[in-house]
Amino acid sequence: MNNNTLKPSGIPHCPQDAAYLLGKRHNASDLARKMGMSVNVLGNKLNPDQEFHKLTLGEAVAITELANDDAILESWANGRGYVLVKVPGQVSCDEELSDQLMKLSEEMGAALGEIRHAREDGIIDPAEYEHIKAKIMATVTEALALKEVVKGQVRDLPRHPTTPIRKGA
Repeated sequence: MNNNTLKPSGIPHCPQDAAYLLGKRHNASDLARKMGMSVNVLGNKLNPDQEFHKLTLGEAVAITELANDDAILESWANGRGYVLVKVPGQVSCDEELSDQLMKLSEEMGAALGEIRHAREDGIIDPAEYEHIKAKIMATVTEALALKEVVKGQVRDLPRHPTTPIRKGA
């Protein structure tokens, strides 16, 4: 694997490189056994320099699921200009709405504070950018959590079969 393929954030440009690194982090022989293939074949498919054995999309999905590692998916999203953010699970408690709003506000304030602090000298350096990016991602995560809390607040309106319900009526 060529280290020039890694982005500054540590996410490989290429999903094939991410698959290779995933294979290094996890037990490749165990993954191969669970996938019903030999260790040598899987090793070849994970090797980005291998010309003949290529990892299929189905195999990439299987490895992601078996290893519970989103590196391939994250690399693909990053290469396409997207950010992969895990959506929080749905919550059921009505009181969590105000707490989640406060968490979102807190994360947004932290992100804005990080930006202000980084700009104090007129230059945002790469390390400062990484801190800012982490704070913004935390804000995005809290915004998605808020979406799930609001989703938990949705209730079906009781409807009489012959009387339409109108808002504001």
